[in-house]
Amino acid sequence: MADYETQVSFYQRYNYGAVADMRKELVDNMNKILDDLYENRYEELYHQNAFREVKGKQVTIPLDVLPKEMVDYILTMGRGYLCNSGLHLMEIDPDKINLEIHSIWATDSEENDYNPAHSHFGLMSGVFYLKIPTQVSEVNEEGSFNFHHAEDGYVDINPLQSIRPKGYDMVIPEEGKFIIFPAWLKHSVTPFFGPGVRRAVSFNLICPEASEWKPAVLKEPYEKRNFEQSLKIDTAGGPDAKIQGDKDISGII
Repeated sequence: MADYETQVSFYQRYNYGAVADMRKELVDNMNKILDDLYENRYEELYHQNAFREVKGKQVTIPLDVLPKEMVDYILTMGRGYLCNSGLHLMEIDPDKINLEIHSIWATDSEENDYNPAHSHFGLMSGVFYLKIPTQVSEVNEEGSFNFHHAEDGYVDINPLQSIRPKGYDMVIPEEGKFIIFPAWLKHSVTPFFGPGVRRAVSFNLICPEASEWKPAVLKEPYEKRNFEQSLKIDTAGGPDAKIQGDKDISGII
């Protein structure tokens, strides 16, 4: 098929990933492939989810059944994300990085199915959605995909005015939505309620040459401030200068 362009959005504020929309024909093709796997090879390819029991079902996707367009889409998105990740500062050309799909699997989640916070293996991970129940929408958090940033047990005492990034970012699944992010980033999936199937395909990308990457020395984009001068405190005042300065404040503190 002919090449086509895909609009990609990067999460610039936290630099944690990128999102794009797959074309409908590719979504439909992937659904047909998965329907066939569930019907004809389910027992052969099924693997138990390591995190929880689910009502739905899960199946490993053999790489040889993936259409070329899907493979190209995943790898192109991976290289595109790397272009935005800062690796170019390490004198690495993202276009020439040898990315490989290490593993890819589909999960058909049903009512009450969820996935607790976890991370993945490899360099990058991603997920794209092929079926979404109608009740999964912006009006609630059912079936959402969540990126976690805060430490376990951390509570921000002033969350509305803090300069600290919020603890998590919620992504509402939509049919055809494709998300890619660094594999180390913790993420989770909330349950939804009612009928329907939430079909998501997850994958891990690796780079066999990643161990050879070496960090480069970066030149400061601007001169550092002279804090020694800007934060200088005049402590004239004799032996009690540490607390007095120019004025005697020993009776105040």
